[in-house]
Parts: sequence; C-alpha cells; structure tokens
Amino acid sequence: MMEAERFRIDGVGEWEVFVPPTVYPPREDTMMLCHVISKLSSQSSAKVLEVGCGSGLVSIVLTTLGWEVTACDVNPYAVACTRGNLDANGLSGKARIIEAEIGVDLPIQEDTELIVWNLPYLDEDVSNPGILEKIEEAALTDIPQGGWGGVLLHTLENISTTLSENVMVILVMRTEPEGNSRVRDWEASGWSWRSLSMERYGSEKVEIIGFWRTGSGFEATIIDSCKSTMDEAERLPRIGWQRVLSSKQTNGRGRRGSDWISDEGGLFATWSLDAELLDRFSPGLIQTGAGAVVSEVLEANMKWPNDIVNENGVKIGGVLVESSNNSTIRVGVGANRTGFVEGVVAGAGWDETLGDVDCSEVFRRIDRGLSSIFETKKMIASVEIYFLSQLSWMELSRLLSRGTLISHDGKLYRPTGLKNSGELEVVGIVDKEGFQDLDGIGWIIPESFV
Repeated sequence: MMEAERFRIDGVGEWEVFVPPTVYPPREDTMMLCHVISKLSSQSSAKVLEVGCGSGLVSIVLTTLGWEVTACDVNPYAVACTRGNLDANGLSGKARIIEAEIGVDLPIQEDTELIVWNLPYLDEDVSNPGILEKIEEAALTDIPQGGWGGVLLHTLENISTTLSENVMVILVMRTEPEGNSRVRDWEASGWSWRSLSMERYGSEKVEIIGFWRTGSGFEATIIDSCKSTMDEAERLPRIGWQRVLSSKQTNGRGRRGSDWISDEGGLFATWSLDAELLDRFSPGLIQTGAGAVVSEVLEANMKWPNDIVNENGVKIGGVLVESSNNSTIRVGVGANRTGFVEGVVAGAGWDETLGDVDCSEVFRRIDRGLSSIFETKKMIASVEIYFLSQLSWMELSRLLSRGTLISHDGKLYRPTGLKNSGELEVVGIVDKEGFQDLDGIGWIIPESFV
C-alpha cells in the first residue's frame, strides 16, 4: 500500500502527499522551490501556471497561499496524482490541473502573473538508452539545444507582448555544471534575472532563478543629442524602470564635475533609480555595483571606485552616481567605442575587448545587468548588501589580482577588500586603512603607471 509523506512549510501549512512510482516525488529541490514560493509577494488570487506539477506539492503550496493555480504535466499519472493530493488536503476544485505540454498544446492566460517550473536538469544518458521509462524521462531529463527552459522562453517570446512584459518566471535550474537550460539564453533575449535560492548537491549547483522582462514594459527614452544624460534623467517619469540614451553628448561630466570626453558612437546613458535604494545601499556601493556590471559587459577591468579600464589601465569609461532632494538616484554611464588621443588625454575603447559591437547592443546588455540588481520587483526580494559588495569586489579583483598597488602620501598600500559603504580597504606596512575617495591616490599597475 502506498504511504503518504508529510511536508511542512513554516507559516504556510502542513500536508500529506501520496506519490506513485510513476511520478516524480518531492525532493530537496522541490522543497527549496516551495520555500521560495512561500516568500513571494502577490495580490490576492493572482494567476499562476505551474509546469510539470508532478506530485502536486508545489501546486498545493501555491493554492494554500491563495494563488489561482493552473498546473500541467505531460504525465497523465502526475495529473491524476496532483488532483488526488489536492483533494486529500481539502483543496478539491481550487486548482485547474490539465494534461498538456509547454510549447505544444498549453494555452497561457494573458493575465498570468507567475510561471513556475522545476525544470528537468539531468543530462540524457545516451550510453544507456531505455533505462528510464518515457514518462520518467520527461520528468527528469533535459533536452538538448536550449533545454526545456529554452522551450518555455521560445513560447513566451512568441505570444502576447503584454504577458511576456509583465510575467515573472521562476525556474529551478542547474547552473554548475551548466545544463542545457541556460540563464544566458534568457539574458540574450532581454530578460533580467535574480538568484532567489541556491543549494549544492555533490558537484552540482542548483539555483532558483527569477526572470522578468528588463524594464517590465517601460521603454528607454532615446534622444539624438543632449548636453548631459544626467540632466535629462532628472526629467524622466518617477515610475517604473526609467533610463535615457543619447546618440551624442556635448557637455558630459565625470567625477567632481570634470569633463567627460568621448567621440560620437560611444555610450551616453543614465538610469534613474528609486531613492529608496539609499535606505539599503550607500551611494558608494551603488556606484561600485553599477561599475561591476559595466566592466563585466565590456569585458574590461574596474578600477575603484568608478573607472572602467583596459588591461593597461587606460580608461574606457566610467560610472557616476548623483542624487538630489532624495527624489531619484541617477547612475550615469559613459564609455568609448574606440580609443582616442587628445593632447595629453588618451582613452581606450570597447572595440579592444568586445570587437565590433554597436552602442545599442552595449546599452541593452548594461540595461539588463543593472535591472537585475536594481530594478524593484514587488513579487521577489531585492538583492542583499553582501551580494552587491561581493559583486563589486569580484570585478575589482580582476585588476587588483595582477599585483596592483596604491600610492598615497608617499606610502604604498595593497587593496584587501571593500566595505559595505563602498570604501576601499587597504593594508600598508603598519596599519590597515580605508579610502573613501580618490584624493591623493595613485595607482601602480605592473608594467603600467596610471
């Protein structure tokens, strides 16, 4: 006789779940997903689609939390199992459970706010075909060429624009080693993402990733020319993910009011962020976090606190953060497409690192990266301060790991860390100190002096 297993989520409920041998049972990744779901914020009776419902535990948790659930599975035994477990836990008739396959015969309602899927992430064992029954294989094994995650992505890209702009997609994915379903495929299609939970099972790293369309329907303001995108950003609306991109900038500014020199064809953009970010992050950490995104996109190096440089320390671009009257935070990004020399000033360009990539594509990549960190999504939590600090330090370390030193007041220092304030920690011969700004600081990069 089949015995029930008991599952409990603190603050949500406790349930008994029966699982026949032909259905994928709740495991550690299932419980991780259930815990993430229990922390989501949503309006009452918002619509959710669960793909691959299996035993029904995730659908039970969603239904208990008040979501209007539609769940599907290609396995008819899983459909029957989910219905039975809903009935057994007093949830009869409160969810719609259907036999269907994503990308084939599954209609997605346009007002769906959330899609959840514990993706199959085992690699197909081509050396031992036939070990798994076909129904088991569908629940456990990913498919090649983009995986089941790619099938869902393709489906969303080819249906209602309104849905794809506003829906939150939460997937359980194997990220180490990378599976067939890949985060970078979603990035390439214009989706931002945030890791919501992570566990390691032996050599595998499994993460729960939340995806959303960058900007969630708010398009960037694009203009031909302006004096400064930082000034233009002050006129942007105060709602949604707002940013301005200009083809030409005639009076750009850098740190401490210095002029920003860049030829046409470079990047001139500013993002207007919610001032409430200052309740969680210091301006210095926002600046280094944004710089980390830009340096990663440009495949360059980051020099504390706001410069993007090539491997020789020559500046490609920079990040500037300003705020006034606590209305918004403006994050300005300037970058050269090609190198230049004007008098004693020399600059490098992203053509050294990225090759022939135009400004609009660079902007799109940076937009996605900044959105993943700073865009406010009511359904999921914002990033934590340790994440932003760790991200900043990781990008700074690329240059520092080459033995880069700091000179100040005739003394040499070795950078050792980054405080949550964005202040650089350094160690000298005698003391450990911290630098808040660039005044009096010189950088010594092996084989190059900046």
